[in-house]
Amino acid sequence: MRRRLIAAAAALAGLACASASPPPGGPEDRNPPRLLHVTPDSNAVNVRDRNVVFSFDETINDRGSGAQELDNYFLVSPSDGNPRVSYHRSRIEVRPRNGFRDNTAYTVTLLPGLGDLRGNTMRTGASLVFSTGPTIPPNRITGTVFDWAAERPAARALIQAVTPDSVLYLAQADTAGRFTIGPLFPGTYLVRAIIDANNNRAQDRSEAFDTLRVTAPQASPLEMLAIVRDSLPPRISVVTVVDSISLRVTFDRFVDPEQPPAATAFRLVAADSSVVPIVATITPRAEQAEIQALQQARADSIRRVDSLAGRLLPPRPTAAPPAPAAGTRPSVPPPSATMLLRVARPRTPNTTDRLSVTAARGLSHRADNSERSFTTPRPAPPPPADSTRRPASPTRAVPPPPSRP
Repeated sequence: MRRRLIAAAAALAGLACASASPPPGGPEDRNPPRLLHVTPDSNAVNVRDRNVVFSFDETINDRGSGAQELDNYFLVSPSDGNPRVSYHRSRIEVRPRNGFRDNTAYTVTLLPGLGDLRGNTMRTGASLVFSTGPTIPPNRITGTVFDWAAERPAARALIQAVTPDSVLYLAQADTAGRFTIGPLFPGTYLVRAIIDANNNRAQDRSEAFDTLRVTAPQASPLEMLAIVRDSLPPRISVVTVVDSISLRVTFDRFVDPEQPPAATAFRLVAADSSVVPIVATITPRAEQAEIQALQQARADSIRRVDSLAGRLLPPRPTAAPPAPAAGTRPSVPPPSATMLLRVARPRTPNTTDRLSVTAARGLSHRADNSERSFTTPRPAPPPPADSTRRPASPTRAVPPPPSRP
């Protein structure tokens, strides 16, 4: 009998410790949790509370949503490590790892994604600003983060601002890549934007990032260009013959788009040891514009021929497609690892030339020299004539019928 009582007590204890689950029955709930109130009040000063308390209208999933832990949905800035998050069903308490410091302005942010027991998640978050001292500094650092290689805003990028004495401020960009970090005291900050793919709130070597040194108050919003950066300079990896006077150079790393190698930085030595001048270097964006211009010229030429022939044509569009809205693409062209070279003399098939470059600069602003040999292939033979096809029989012109008197 005693053993049965012990087993029953253990079972009840296990149920009490289990994670919260939705009650059975009732209409299906598709509404996300609603934040009722937060304490302390926003913009409060001389705060003595030990925790920031978020109160919701229903029980929150204590495991967050998906694979996220609950504490991943809260940012405390300035930060002393991952915050301490206490779960109380419909109430969540948040505090810095080592507690709130005196005379410090804090921003505590609830990030989007917090869910209820039925998997309904909040699409928006909330931020609370308060101070444990008598004032809240007015300064903020604002800007936009872009995934530079993809030429689009970096949604939910992690933003860090570090003071000279290593105080770390945190924020997260919104879905359009926009961010605001603060409140901050006047001074110099090292601002870092990270596309935090693994959500560990740290910069890993494989993650795209950008850094800027900023003085608060700032003069204008920042443009952060996040990309995977390498400390090594680019070197020529492959040279491909596009046509008799065009070579495509591929580097093993991105080339600095603000200072790509000029034509004079390249040297082409032919198989007979003569130097072949490089007459132009063309970036991928300029090459694409050149292709579009040729396609438009060809279309205009066909249109003129059809017009002279009397064929009806569809109306020509009166305006070019609208340009991307301001702020949706970076103002600086994305970096590339390729360039197109135009040479002064056609290359000879089945010969080996050598191309070298001087001081090719990468994203780390480090430069190096490199070279690569390549062989111009023989042109492809023309397709064989179709001997089974009969020549078209000549058509005899039919004279018009005689006119009646």
